Amino acid sequence: MPLRRLLKGFSDFRLGYYREHLDLFEKLANEGQAPKILIVACSDARVDPGILTQTQPGDIFTVRNVAAMVPPAQYPPDTRHHGTSAAIEFAVRGLGVEHIVVLGHALCGGIGALVDGRDSIYADYDYLSTWTSIAQETRDLVVRELKGRSREEVARAVEQAAVLNSVGNLMSFRWIADKVAAGTLIVHGWWFNMTEGRLYAFNPATALFEPVLGVNLEGAIRQGTALSSIRPERFVAALAGKVPAF
Repeated sequence: MPLRRLLKGFSDFRLGYYREHLDLFEKLANEGQAPKILIVACSDARVDPGILTQTQPGDIFTVRNVAAMVPPAQYPPDTRHHGTSAAIEFAVRGLGVEHIVVLGHALCGGIGALVDGRDSIYADYDYLSTWTSIAQETRDLVVRELKGRSREEVARAVEQAAVLNSVGNLMSFRWIADKVAAGTLIVHGWWFNMTEGRLYAFNPATALFEPVLGVNLEGAIRQGTALSSIRPERFVAALAGKVPAF
């Protein structure tokens, strides 16, 4: 049974990994966490940031939700439940992370539902469409500009454009924008293709997601980066083979 598999897994972890890394867990317990990287990732069971990046406990602070979306900042703050925003604030203001990665991925069910709209098999869900509407304008832009392309191409483009939408939304939080301007925080837009085991990162210079080769990588937004360079419109224009009007 699935639950039995989890319990067996924990038993193996406790007798194996935990004992082998006891010094690490004692340090984390005594000194607390001090990750340098925040990853905003999808809840999809196939895309685990810790496994993809082969990190250890304490290395990354992770926020996971449907389609790895970041909502725009709410000012003034209200009394609603802002789970993703609260986690991002804790990582940036409390832990002082130096990098934020928005990690989208291929074959994302949340993005697929957004692309299909009322035709989606999830259209009658209570909360899904409200959440993914964070990228509704981005979805509509892609569908309009890539009219005539296959659904697979459109869905992939929305997956990647939604990453940029979330990157842009991150900059609406004043304490993120301030740290980026000060040079103490860098924001990245990544997309993982599980069918080929390859990671792509957004390159503001080309306005496209390009394969990551090696271990040196510039961020999508860093000190001095123009926000216009990471706009979804610019990315979609590059995909469509058009010259953006900005």
